[in-house]
Amino acid sequence: MRWARRRALFALFAQLGALAVTGDAQAFCRSTTCRVTAKQPSCPTDEDECPSEGAKLFWPTSCIGYATNKLGSNRFDPEDTRAVIRKAFEAWSEVECPDGHVASMTFQEREPVACRKSQYNPKAPNVNVILFQDSMWRYRDVSQTLAKTSVTYNDETGEIYDADIEINTANEPISISNEPGEVKADLQAILTHEVGHFIGLAHSHKRDAVMYAEYSNGSTAQRRLTADDVEAICAVYPPDNGVVCDTEPRNGFSGRCDDAETGGICSVQPGGAGGSYSALAAFGGIGLLLLGVRRIKKS
Repeated sequence: MRWARRRALFALFAQLGALAVTGDAQAFCRSTTCRVTAKQPSCPTDEDECPSEGAKLFWPTSCIGYATNKLGSNRFDPEDTRAVIRKAFEAWSEVECPDGHVASMTFQEREPVACRKSQYNPKAPNVNVILFQDSMWRYRDVSQTLAKTSVTYNDETGEIYDADIEINTANEPISISNEPGEVKADLQAILTHEVGHFIGLAHSHKRDAVMYAEYSNGSTAQRRLTADDVEAICAVYPPDNGVVCDTEPRNGFSGRCDDAETGGICSVQPGGAGGSYSALAAFGGIGLLLLGVRRIKKS
């Protein structure tokens, strides 16, 4: 990313196994259940330098529901904000594949919800929430991150249970403007990239792809999928795959996520991914992958 500087995505990916640039054979990569531990400081990769260990992540449905926290951000008009979020999801919805058929993935927007944290409840209703952190960013590289996607999944199969996206409006000049010269860290471009993580994609090696690991300050190019991004979603959610549409979150829907008695798994924890993994281990078979963190890399 360039902001007079370059921004690299996945600040936590050093702990989860970094992806490197490779040739044109297969540019896109998929996130997997591979976990970094003290004994395994990085995940093995294949000839395309994509994660080669663990099950590939996927949603077991052809449509996913999401909701924006009702407070939104105090920087932007709520309706304008929801419109931008909607466009980011629409970019990945009903994508036409090279064979002329349509990828089996769409999204359904719910009404704004009260939930204000990234969390998965293994024994209670849930919501896939998009939220803005206006006052505090609790993760590493406080002054350097733009956004983070947290994906909770089945540790054995890779089935995604829940995904939440957080935007760092506390420290970063996020913008929603379309006016030349007013675009800073473009919210729609950021979210379009994060939605790719939301559906199980890792970073692409194609420089022009939405899922590439760099973003230029002021650019809106990552609002639009490229051929590589289309190839990725068509591979993960192929046309006519027979998967039914079910937008209901695991254990049902709830717009609240602050019930202390639910035993919820909250990604907002000190210690980053390590702390989250430790907490999740107690539930058995459930993993939490912290994705899509963008940080500044000084040139």
